[in-house]
Amino acid sequence: MKVEDKIYYHVNSYKKLNIGDVLVFDNNTHNQMYETVYNSSYKLNDMDANELLLTKKRNKNKDLSYEEFDLVLSTVNNDAYVMRELALESIRKEYYPEYPSRLNCLYLTDKLEDAINWVDILKRNKKNAVQILTLKVSGNIFEGDGSLMKRLNLSYNEHLENAKMYWSNATDNKDEILFTGTATVIDIKDIGKE
Repeated sequence: MKVEDKIYYHVNSYKKLNIGDVLVFDNNTHNQMYETVYNSSYKLNDMDANELLLTKKRNKNKDLSYEEFDLVLSTVNNDAYVMRELALESIRKEYYPEYPSRLNCLYLTDKLEDAINWVDILKRNKKNAVQILTLKVSGNIFEGDGSLMKRLNLSYNEHLENAKMYWSNATDNKDEILFTGTATVIDIKDIGKE
């Protein structure tokens, strides 16, 4: 859906921005989700989780240190995330290419309270939210049901089915707004680091 000079909110967790700054999100812009999907890897002492677990099995050692456990958990969690996002992007490209990609969009909310809730979610995920931005945006938005996007270890086909439901707006819940276009910062609430 096209929007022109509409007000939305965004939780900024990267470099601080100033009033008047202009953000452009298009097919050439990659957000942090893109970086996580395409460039994340997890290793401990030059071993990934597979190598670690195979070595432990070969040595009949079932004990994991905290760091080893964290490596395995991070890998499993990230693999579920990557599989989900690749399925979403596959369905979007095939059936809904006019919608913003989750990998190169700006995530928005239409209510300040929702942005404040996202600050809490980011804190729980150990990401530092630094500002809540009020933006005047012009471009394309997609409103979807973020509850369909749980980070679960499903088969790729199950992820594809969830992605079809997400992009087709099969539910009435619209709690996630994806935006591509131009956004101008018109107000800032600094959150700082705790």
